[in-house]
Amino acid sequence: MKLTDEMLSQHAAEARDIWLATLPQRKEIPEHRFSHRFTRAMNRLVWEQRRTPRMRRVVRYARNAAVFVLVVLTVTFSGLMTVEAYRIAVIDTITRIFHEFTEFRYTSEVSAEDAEFPEVSFGYLPDGMVESESGMDETDTIRHIHYEHPNGALFDLDEILITSNDAFTQIIDTEDSSVEKFSIKDEPALSSVKGETVIITWTHQNVSYTMITYKISPENARQIALGIRYT
Repeated sequence: MKLTDEMLSQHAAEARDIWLATLPQRKEIPEHRFSHRFTRAMNRLVWEQRRTPRMRRVVRYARNAAVFVLVVLTVTFSGLMTVEAYRIAVIDTITRIFHEFTEFRYTSEVSAEDAEFPEVSFGYLPDGMVESESGMDETDTIRHIHYEHPNGALFDLDEILITSNDAFTQIIDTEDSSVEKFSIKDEPALSSVKGETVIITWTHQNVSYTMITYKISPENARQIALGIRYT
């Protein structure tokens, strides 16, 4: 007997019911408990998506310029060019430089109970910059500061607490961008400039800092970062 589409369609529902009947009931399936590391990583990803309409426009501009910051759990690498490792305060940092991006992997021996954010203030801000709501949720390990200007210029400072509970991996697209290493209060920093977007990343104590600016000159962006004070 030859099977036809009509016959398959006629018996598909019956076959579906037979297959579903073999599956265990929902109440018989134990609830999966995700690890603390996975939960925190997912919270960071969700946090990255909770942006105001203005911030979503900035992200779109940054993507058009192929400049973005992405937090990931694991990354498969190819085309490795150089590897540099150094120790910054209480954070261990491994920097991998690839053809298309630069990866930073942070770990710390500081326990979550002992870790805390230093208070941040700005010694320099371009004229007209005003702090405003970021529209992004904060947690015990994530803080976000947002400034903007009426002309559309803005910058964000993302602070992530690095503890012994898990590692934090950050990727910056540095392909075809102007990349420069410098120091912020004697601690290594990296600046990536592409189009109208500037990304500066560094660490202090057990906190990872990433500043993303839009329509701010690289010189002013660096001056903002260099002028940051911790108390």
